[in-house]
Amino acid sequence: MKRIFLLWFLIQITSGARILAVIGNPSFSHQLFYRPIWLELAKRGHDIVLLTTDPMPEVPANIKQIDWHFAYEIRHNKYDLAKRMKDCNFNIFTIMNSFQEVFHDIVDEELSSPEVQVLIRNETEYFDLVITEYLPATLTAFSERFKCSFVTVFSTEVGNSYHQVLGNMLNPVLYPEHMASYEINLNFEQRLSSTLYWLYNSFYKQSSWDKMNDALLKKHFGQLPPLRDIVRNVSVVLVNSHHVFSSKPMGPGFIRIGGGLHVSQKNELPQDIKSFLDSAAEGVIYFSLGTNVRSSNIQQDILNKFLNVFKRLPYKILWKLDADIPDIPANIKIFKWVPQQDVLRHKNIKLFITQCGAQSMEESILAEVPLLVIPFISDQKMNAQKIVNRGLGIEIDRTTMTDQLLYESIMELINNESYKRRVKKTAILLKDEPMSGLEKAIWWIEYVIRHKGAKHLWHPNLDLPLYKYFLLDVFAFLLLVIVVLSFMIYMVCYFLRKKFFSSCKVVKVKKC
Repeated sequence: MKRIFLLWFLIQITSGARILAVIGNPSFSHQLFYRPIWLELAKRGHDIVLLTTDPMPEVPANIKQIDWHFAYEIRHNKYDLAKRMKDCNFNIFTIMNSFQEVFHDIVDEELSSPEVQVLIRNETEYFDLVITEYLPATLTAFSERFKCSFVTVFSTEVGNSYHQVLGNMLNPVLYPEHMASYEINLNFEQRLSSTLYWLYNSFYKQSSWDKMNDALLKKHFGQLPPLRDIVRNVSVVLVNSHHVFSSKPMGPGFIRIGGGLHVSQKNELPQDIKSFLDSAAEGVIYFSLGTNVRSSNIQQDILNKFLNVFKRLPYKILWKLDADIPDIPANIKIFKWVPQQDVLRHKNIKLFITQCGAQSMEESILAEVPLLVIPFISDQKMNAQKIVNRGLGIEIDRTTMTDQLLYESIMELINNESYKRRVKKTAILLKDEPMSGLEKAIWWIEYVIRHKGAKHLWHPNLDLPLYKYFLLDVFAFLLLVIVVLSFMIYMVCYFLRKKFFSSCKVVKVKKC
């Protein structure tokens, strides 16, 4: 009876909260990841104002959406972020600086939109909680504007720079930045690169970015505390991460919700796709480079290599592409959109050729389909390394790919059953959790609402300088003590020697 009353009490004190959700990253895969959270919160009786670049077509009455779809124009047309990152060949310095430049302009436009300005200036508006994605970090300022607790969400792994802001220092060799091109067993060049980036981030990048972001916040919100101080007021950080793919040590305020939070129940496939898959006696290879890599980002010679290899295969190819290709081989079918999760679940799917975005990686593993990964941008190279290091697939570098390498990799993945076995084992590990990722996310969000924050989950001294964190002052003191003691011992020995030995006279004995 007590348990029933306690459950009823918790439901009552968390029902009807007013939540502002701010997801400003113009990336459909990111936006898609969070949708189950908004729908479940609405189902549990919370009122939600959702600022998003991809509004849901149908929502319950207690979700109000503000459309930021125009942000895609900035990302794709003004800057062509995908092309920038593709051309930099996964150079971590270039990737992070490109993100900062692009998202500075995106946030400026998003906060300038009329509906958002009305929201910011409305003195009678209130919220019990703000939920915001950290990329871009400037949007966490909404929590300060409405004087409420906030939760940060990540649809990918958390970057080391964010860990550092929250006082969670990570060794750059054991845990490289999540957009680096290496994961484990770093060679000397990689260790040097990772360490240099850590130093660059610690002593230059963060301070320069903070100045830009603080100026942007002042423009739209007026006088606010520095962004870094706002970010550190976070109550809980929800991370799309799982122990199978990440061993980063994280404090109690970081909650892992990875393992397919966004994966939906099985649905019936559209008839044209279903017929194509059902008719494939030898099996089907599904090929998609995700929502952020457009056909314009793929060089013609790479497209030609795929076509040359695909027509040699005994399998059908279901290719998700946003453009038509003339005179394609008979075994290839191009669709501009496909229900990816349901396609991967089809019994005839043999292999998934993917750019290796975080959501695509999870969907393929949960559907027990091996992966051929060809990373293009951002964290896809690190994701590819995770797949290869765990024996779940093969990675091909698009810049050095040949027809023969592509063909041999496809045949190896389909004919070598060890890849399929390891993918099945990994799927079991992802599913074997006491709570689903969605259940954990909702529980912790409502935990923050119930307690009006969760600062007790964080270390009270987040501003600890690096010299204190690494005990440099302590080691310097101990070294000084050793030097002083050594000098004192030397001086004592020197004076003793001078007193007792230098006064002794040498007596010469004459020979008879």
